[in-house]
Amino acid sequence: MAVIPFLSTGAVYEVFVREPLFSGQLNCEVCTVVRGGLVGAVVGGLYPVFLALPLSASLAARYSSSPLPGKENLLRFWLSVSQPVFRKMSWAVLVQVLTGLYLATKHHGIYVKILQDEPSRDTEE
Repeated sequence: MAVIPFLSTGAVYEVFVREPLFSGQLNCEVCTVVRGGLVGAVVGGLYPVFLALPLSASLAARYSSSPLPGKENLLRFWLSVSQPVFRKMSWAVLVQVLTGLYLATKHHGIYVKILQDEPSRDTEE
């Protein structure tokens, strides 16, 4: 269960950043870096939080460790309960964003080098 966010981040980064970049569909450096940062933030940082909240809610309901409100106050209750979690996870989300930005910048640099080397190979043949 703990490896699901890591595997999903790698798969989503592959699909949304690396594959379009190396297939030629994504040529803009800024677009690549923004996509990498968004993938890092959403899938690497926020996705695990959203996985943990329903699990915590179901465990609290099953073991009656926390009194749950009625259906009319349910959304307000979970927003107030999850607010400290989001505050504590903000550093982890920031690290994920910076990692996504760094990887996207490096991949775009590799892509530019590949594009610069291709014409020189064609002239030799």
